[in-house]
Amino acid sequence: MHMRRSAVRELLKIVNLPGMISFAGGIPAQELFPVKETAEAAAAILQRHGGAALQYGETEGLPELRDWIAERFSRPALQVRRENVMIVTGSQQALDLIGKVFLDPGDRVFVENPTYLAMISAWRPFKPAFVPVPSEVQGVEAIPHSPGERAKLIYLVPNFQNPQGTTMSLRHRRQLLEYARNLGALVIEDNPYGELRYRGEPVPDLLELDLASETNGKFETPVVHLGTFSKTLAPGLRVGWIVAPMEVVDKLVQAKQSADLHTSTFCQHVVFELVRNGVLDRQLPLLRAEYRRRRDTMMAALAAHLPDGTTWTRPEGGMFLLVRLPGIQARALLQRALAHKVAFVPGDDFHIDGAGHDTLRLNFSSSTPEKIEEGVKRLGLALAEFTAISP
Repeated sequence: MHMRRSAVRELLKIVNLPGMISFAGGIPAQELFPVKETAEAAAAILQRHGGAALQYGETEGLPELRDWIAERFSRPALQVRRENVMIVTGSQQALDLIGKVFLDPGDRVFVENPTYLAMISAWRPFKPAFVPVPSEVQGVEAIPHSPGERAKLIYLVPNFQNPQGTTMSLRHRRQLLEYARNLGALVIEDNPYGELRYRGEPVPDLLELDLASETNGKFETPVVHLGTFSKTLAPGLRVGWIVAPMEVVDKLVQAKQSADLHTSTFCQHVVFELVRNGVLDRQLPLLRAEYRRRRDTMMAALAAHLPDGTTWTRPEGGMFLLVRLPGIQARALLQRALAHKVAFVPGDDFHIDGAGHDTLRLNFSSSTPEKIEEGVKRLGLALAEFTAISP
């Protein structure tokens, strides 16, 4: 499933239109990027490393950065080593590499429904058989299977899911790990938003949960964990990572060698300088506070400007929420909304089975609270006009 071309064209056209308020993009707030610190890090790297910072590098990634990620992930019951970590050009590349290495035509892939649109785009060329799993407030409710049935992959965003913003409960995470072992499937745990929690208590990652149950001290797990600095530092750096068993990392490294040799050496140095100097740890509280404010503003505006019967998810973190407008075709509403200079993504784009016609995804991270209030007000006006003229 790809986003409809007409929707893509419309969304591309509206990005820079004067006066447009866009809730359509999945982007962080660029005014919060650590620009000064990044410039200082770049200068320090060139001063310290000279031309070596601009040279080819190891396919696996900058050793110092891999060590930092391994240490960040390690727990008393979870010892991650450098060999379990590889650097990728954003976690989107991780999805592409996983598809190349593990998917053959007809392979069964269980995915939440709705799910992350760009994952479908990345894996569709490999012609797997996508199996949509109903996704409720707590995440994946059940993975239907019979004894002896197999699957190749299970894909999910367990923390602040895109597009819903929902978080999978601890019980469902444990249940999913059991399903994965019964199915003989790898679990692709995509976690771009995990550091962006605004309410509630953190839930252990699937990787941590699974390895905590190991008693032999080995890094043996069906979980492949994906992460990125795009949502916490800046997406333009294009630096993400994979944490997985060594045999999985080795296969993905071979695929990356033929794809791009390695992720930008310079950008990896910049990221390592930023995390080494504590910039990331100082950045996270700022992001959490501001995104919490924007989320709360959006939910209050939805309550004020949308009609009775409208419902929406209430994310504990992340960048998105999903609105349901019973009886409304969101794709048709989009045209009226664009006329009011407000944009969103119709929810059916995120559904494997083409459902979700009455839903729309809203991003709250990229707009100021003032623009969020105005944008939702415009959406309410567009909806009122749309319902008035609809048969």
